[in-house]
Parts: sequence; structure tokens; C-alpha cells
Amino acid sequence: MIRKNDLSQAFLKPDTRVLFQIGDTAEYIMTNDSGVTPAQLRVFTACPDGKILSEGYRLADRPSVPGELKPADRTFADLAPGFCERTDPVTDGLLGLAVGDAFGVPLEFLPRSTVQKLHITEMLGCDCDLPFTSRWGDRIPRGAWSDDTAMTVASMTSIVEKNGEIDFEDIMKHFILWWNANRYSSLDFSFGLGNNIKHALDRFQYGMQPALQCGGKDFRDNGNGALMRMFPFSIYCIFKEMDDGETLDLIRKAAGITHANEINAMCCYVYTQFLFECLRTKNPALAYRCAVTDRKASYGELFSVETMEALALLFDGLAGSSFDKDRIRESGYVVDSLLTALYSVLHTENFENAILTAVGFGYDTDTNAAITGSIAGAMYARKGIPARWLSVLRKQEELTGLAKAFSACIG
Repeated sequence: MIRKNDLSQAFLKPDTRVLFQIGDTAEYIMTNDSGVTPAQLRVFTACPDGKILSEGYRLADRPSVPGELKPADRTFADLAPGFCERTDPVTDGLLGLAVGDAFGVPLEFLPRSTVQKLHITEMLGCDCDLPFTSRWGDRIPRGAWSDDTAMTVASMTSIVEKNGEIDFEDIMKHFILWWNANRYSSLDFSFGLGNNIKHALDRFQYGMQPALQCGGKDFRDNGNGALMRMFPFSIYCIFKEMDDGETLDLIRKAAGITHANEINAMCCYVYTQFLFECLRTKNPALAYRCAVTDRKASYGELFSVETMEALALLFDGLAGSSFDKDRIRESGYVVDSLLTALYSVLHTENFENAILTAVGFGYDTDTNAAITGSIAGAMYARKGIPARWLSVLRKQEELTGLAKAFSACIG
């Protein structure tokens, strides 16, 4: 998936040399990272803000391109300075996840029709004058994040304490510390534990099964509780430049400690691929093409026919303007949450609108917005997260500090 020596997946670097411009267009031919002409040269269209609009390949020995080739001899940083701005996708993604989680908490389990009528655009909680009644509305103050962020923080803390190693037994112990001892929570008590995760933690806590065998394997065990905490494992794969096989193996295990059905594994794997492509291209539509539509055949080789059928809607024009979002159900089913997150990123152009779109799907608003926020935060960076939302986010400094430590130990 991610190896630097695989030109088809390599990140563009600020010092990547651009050899030619194609006529007077915005298309360019570039070299690989080392400046040595590879067997194939990437042809790409880039905007100054860094978004890659399109890309393709030409043979190096006979570049069959339209128009006149003009020598460019420039760096990618010259062409797309916005892309090359220094960013921290771990911190940005974690803050984006926490903001989305906290924004969605007071609206959790409200029907889609109710949420859409409210037109909420500000972070709310029990310390505000709420125009609605909900499960957490009279208990949780604004800016407080729930189990989605807490379990992500617990996972990251374990990896940091293990100096960059992933120990699933230790991660499960940290999950139990969260629920039983109120560690890693935004408040002085923990809240939001789902049934699938509760059953997995019980199996581990009472010595019934080792961590990698604790996740429920039945179809009914396909809640979204693994996908909601997948961000650090996906980023781990990206930073470690793992290939497809290594990535799938790690993601399957990371999901499986609480959710071991293959549908969950595929959802978490697709999320990882899409996150990677969003970071690589800064273009959700191109990321969807590269991570989803172009990879449909390869997914079919990795997952069962039944699992591919369960995710059929993923490949059915999700990025298109004519896609009917009401085809995505309001539920806690992992497939619906993945579709909600991808749709919300694909059909908006900034972090705020992505979160508002995700919350607008109703029901599991905190988890859907958390998953969406992890992608949008990492892609648009911290500067894209509304300051008025960040200003009330609980334990922001602790989240930032953990993200920095996580980056340092896996980088």
C-alpha cells in the first residue's frame, strides 16, 4: 500500500523534481523521490493549494503525451506550495476525531429527521440551553468526548508506553482501565460503552479468551466500535510504510480484539486505504477512486462474496452528485458508519461541513462524526478545524501531547 519504492503509491515530496510541463496545461511529468528516472513517470495535475486533481503514468522511454513537452526543472514545492506546508496528521486527525465525537455526543440516538430540523452548528451540552431532549443532553457538558476518543487514546497510550510496539493484550488492559477506572476519559467518569465491546472486555477481563480471540465473530457483532478507534492503527500502517498484506493483517487484528467479523475487518481496511489516499492527494474524490473503485477487484480477492455484498453500496457511485444519501441507513452498523464518513468527506470541501453532514445522518452521531473527523482533520489540518469548536474541547492539551508522543515513537 504505502512503500516509498512503489511509485504508484508514493507521496509527493517538496523536493521531488518535475521534468516537463505538458504544453500550456497544468499537467506535469515528474521523477521519483531520488531524481532518477524510473520505468514509468507520473503525470499529475496539481493546484497551488496542494490538491492533486488527476494523475496517470507514461513510459519513460517514450512519453506518449499530448502537446509539446516543455522543460520544467522545478520542484513540486514550487508548483504546489500548499501541499508542502508542514502538517502533523496524527495531532490533526486525533483532534478532528475528538471534535467530531464531542459535537455529536448531545445528539446521539436522535432520529435523522429530528437532527436535520435542528440545524445545529455549535458545540452543545448540558451546560447550554438545548433546544432538544436526548440521552446525554442533560448529563454531558459541551466539548466532552465519549468512548470513541477514549478508546483511541487508550490505544495510543499503550503504543507509546510500549515504545512503538503494538501489544493487543496491553491495549485490552488499557480499555479496561478506561471503563473500570475512568482513565482516558474527558470527564471524571466514563460513558458510551457499546455492547459488542462490553462482551469483548468481559471475555478478556475474566480470563475466558486472549485478546486476539475476544471479538465477536457473528454478523450481529458488526457494530462500529472497532472502526471508531481505528485511526491510530491506520496511521501506524502509513508511518511504517506497510504493504497491503502487512496492513490488512494489522488492521484485522486491531479490529478483531472487539469486532472479529470479516465485515468489520474490511470496513477498517477500506477506511485505512481512504485515509492514506486523502493524505496523499488532498483530494477526496481522487482518494475514493484510488482507494475504493480502482481496488474493487483486489478487495474481492481478499474478502468473501458475502462481505463484498454487505459493502456493495460502497462501490455504487458514493462520490457522485446523484448518489442518494438516504440509501445510507441511520444505525450503529459498521457499514453504515463507514459510508456516512466517506460520504461526508466526499461531498464537502472543509472540516466543518464534513462534521455537520455526518451528524445530519442521525442516530450514532458521535461515532459517525468521530470517524469523519479523523479523516477530515488529518487532511485539512488543525487550521481547518473551527476555532470556536476547538476552544471548548475538553483536554485538548493532553490530546495534543499524546499525539506528539505517538508520532515520535512510530516515526
